[in-house]
Amino acid sequence: MTEILQEKIASGGLLTLDKILPVTGETDKKTLIFRLVQTACRGLARVDVAEAAAQVLKREEGLGTALETGLAIPHARLEELDDFAAAAAVLYRPLADEKHPQKPTKVMFLFLSPDNPSFFKRHLQLLSFLAETFQPALVEELAGEQNPARVAEILARVNMVK
Repeated sequence: MTEILQEKIASGGLLTLDKILPVTGETDKKTLIFRLVQTACRGLARVDVAEAAAQVLKREEGLGTALETGLAIPHARLEELDDFAAAAAVLYRPLADEKHPQKPTKVMFLFLSPDNPSFFKRHLQLLSFLAETFQPALVEELAGEQNPARVAEILARVNMVK
């Protein structure tokens, strides 16, 4: 993992408390992804939220990003970015995924990264880090927690939030 990405993870610099969405009601994948893109892009004037969401959804049409662990990692690369932008959702009612119907999504970690060849390695490293970190026990712990402050504490424990 590159030193810069390690520093972001070590400092909890990938998420802030305001980038965590507890989802208590029913939702669908498209709506949730749009909400996460809005949240991740808050304060980023150069990013067109609708276009960014469209890119993430287009990416999801392919292989999809739901893992059998209950984690989904929707993502896209945007020319307008200089660094990662991210948001996460904890779903108290799992979201069925057509590609993995036997293992619904309980946690969704959306990230956007710069569409820059020199950044691509960090993009792949973040995907790997998330897949390794969000194993079933952590996903279940998060999904069972309905207190947003406690969700943030759990994510801080794995260096995902300050």
